[in-house]
Amino acid sequence: MKKCEVCSTELKNTFNAREMMLGTRKEFAYSQCTKCKTIQIIDVPEDIIAYYPDYYYSFKQEIPKLKNLPILKRLFKNFRMKKRYRRGGYEILRHLEPLHILPSQKILDIGCGKGKLICDMFNAGFTNIQGVDKFIDQEYDYGYNVKVIKSDLSELEKGSYDFLMMHHVFEHMAEPLQEFRKCHDLLKNNAYLMVRIPVIGKAWEIYQQDWVQLDAPRHFFIHSEESMKILADNAGFTITKIVYDSTSFQFWGSELYRRDIPLVKEETKEYVAAKDFFSDEEITSYEKSAADLNRENRGDQAIFYLQKKVK
Repeated sequence: MKKCEVCSTELKNTFNAREMMLGTRKEFAYSQCTKCKTIQIIDVPEDIIAYYPDYYYSFKQEIPKLKNLPILKRLFKNFRMKKRYRRGGYEILRHLEPLHILPSQKILDIGCGKGKLICDMFNAGFTNIQGVDKFIDQEYDYGYNVKVIKSDLSELEKGSYDFLMMHHVFEHMAEPLQEFRKCHDLLKNNAYLMVRIPVIGKAWEIYQQDWVQLDAPRHFFIHSEESMKILADNAGFTITKIVYDSTSFQFWGSELYRRDIPLVKEETKEYVAAKDFFSDEEITSYEKSAADLNRENRGDQAIFYLQKKVK
């Protein structure tokens, strides 16, 4: 009997989830741990790379042109960043605001693809930021030391980073505890790792195998608060804050799957939009429900802020 990768409890019951993003409808076996509530794939398919075609959404990033600040503005970058946190403007600033990461701190975006986010962050004022992705075809150098490195985390300089972040990457990793431990090694003492992931919430209860965030077979793990706390503790982290940030997608995407409608159009390989199938009133209702669930800590996405423990 296979055991839970998080808490080692025996996995007893399995269910099948269909691959529906691309519309192959192939079924994959998953199980939910009765103790830590993690949903995990039973067997990772040998041809997993086939489920990341060249039109997969993260491969279609439009990279913004970098805008270097004038010298005088760079001199006052810390003061300017505090004002930016108050004003917003970039979505990423809302996620970083609880930590007030400074522009000069050394930041690494893990699993960043071509690096759109790190370019956005440079334009927002961060000057010491890079990305890493071991699955990209080539490395990218956008100038001003904004680079995407093709590397495993274990190959990077230990104890050198002020802040690490993963944006909807952790659920694709086959060995979550090992990846957390690698992150722990990379960070300075008391520094932070931010992880954005889908989580077990109300949408799973409603839609079960049609829940859009299962995303079989690309998502190997769907975590709960409990499973994240177990992994964090075993890797030497403390979770200091959890923010739920789910959207209307948990409803309209799952409703499409219930109707046997994929997210990618077969003819054009373009992604569908909510407005293609739902009225403005329905979308507004889904958005309100998502906001309500986030306030109740029952949305299907969350941001975890993990601080490295000092031994």
